[in-house]
Amino acid sequence: MLFQSASFLLVYLLALLAVYFGVWWISRGRVGPANLVLFLGSVVFYIWGERFQAVLLLSSLVMNYGLGLLAGRRARTASWLAVVLNVSLLVWYKYAGFVFGQFGLVVTTPKSLPLAISFFTFQAMSYVLDVARGQVPAEKNFIRFGLFVFLFPHLIAGPIVRYQHLAASLRQRTITAEQFAEGVQRFIQGFAKKLLLADTFAMVADQAFGYTPTHLSAGAAWLGILCYALQVYFDFSGYSCMAIGLAKMFGVEFQENFKHPYISQSLTEFWRRWHISLSSWFRDYVYIPLGGNRAGPWRTVRNLMVVFLLCGLWHGANWTFVVWGLFHGVVLILERFWLGKLLGKLWLPLRVGYTLVVVLVSWVFFRAENLTQAVEYLKAMTRLYPTTIEVIDLWSVKLAWMLPIGVLCCLPWREWCAGWKMPFTGLIRCGLAVATLVLFWLSMTQLVAGKHVPFIYFRF
Repeated sequence: MLFQSASFLLVYLLALLAVYFGVWWISRGRVGPANLVLFLGSVVFYIWGERFQAVLLLSSLVMNYGLGLLAGRRARTASWLAVVLNVSLLVWYKYAGFVFGQFGLVVTTPKSLPLAISFFTFQAMSYVLDVARGQVPAEKNFIRFGLFVFLFPHLIAGPIVRYQHLAASLRQRTITAEQFAEGVQRFIQGFAKKLLLADTFAMVADQAFGYTPTHLSAGAAWLGILCYALQVYFDFSGYSCMAIGLAKMFGVEFQENFKHPYISQSLTEFWRRWHISLSSWFRDYVYIPLGGNRAGPWRTVRNLMVVFLLCGLWHGANWTFVVWGLFHGVVLILERFWLGKLLGKLWLPLRVGYTLVVVLVSWVFFRAENLTQAVEYLKAMTRLYPTTIEVIDLWSVKLAWMLPIGVLCCLPWREWCAGWKMPFTGLIRCGLAVATLVLFWLSMTQLVAGKHVPFIYFRF
């Protein structure tokens, strides 16, 4: 089920909110009954979209619940089992066809990838490892554990939530009118990011990558990849914003997943701001256990390359994702041992410009269907002569409006204005409320018109 669908907004969400708060009121704020409603509602959410694939997720849920209990008594055994079983599940469904295909072997593998398998596998595995490390106690209540894994706002495309961040909310929470209103506002912001911005840029990016790269001029190629960069940011940060907002409506707090990554002054900073839940997961469960940067420069290089190779593969079974991950790993190594010092001496706009160019080049591999298309597209970005497809062929009146708005929305206006003493605070709040309603109305017009595309990260 899609967040940006009428069935979700007008049927599922309204029904779940009504039952949830009805039970909350009848039980006088007891968390147990509310957890049960939210858990069952989340199972229905997944079954609605995936049907029989839900059996796999439920099996994974039971398996990791048992491993969590085992981890409290035999940590080492549970850790190995958690890694082997969860990774095997992920490899079989997501990578078996790709791996066997490299050797020319034809093996019968699952025809469809279970929705969100990468997200729920990483999340459940991190829980067992945290219990084994003694960082959190094993959760004996199956409904609470099930809600941690199945909670529908983050289930499909993240953020990847850690158990320790959610444990307190699973045991005790309060819901205020202010918190609920903030949740609605965050959801609408994400809704608008997706339908008004991401889907607009998607049309241009799809058009650019739909052409044979040899027909693209440099300007058209750069416009195409710029639009894709904006699409993937507003698509994924929009989903995360919607997830955070939905969780707030039910009294649960998620951590932020994006912090304006396109203002980063280095690729290292970019990864502190982009998909924070994933980058921190790889840091805590792969990079640090391998030794991090504590075992000398060569092992640091190895550890970074391993992390970003896995990060690339996490996104998909394709050589384009492998190259995307390794590209980021190489640049991060250069920044750590040499380039970072040089960047520190540059004028701030040059540092931001450098990061944007590196990220845009890397997005070519992320978006391309194969390595041949990626290489040809990069050649088009350096082309010095006119060709069949120019910027004007991708341009439109709508893009002329949305492109500057998209760029402005990448900037941290709230942080910049945080220290200002704003007069007429009440009037400003009223204006923001009206603006939120307008955004919702505009987004709904796009939804009703059927002018929307699936979230990019649904396929991961």
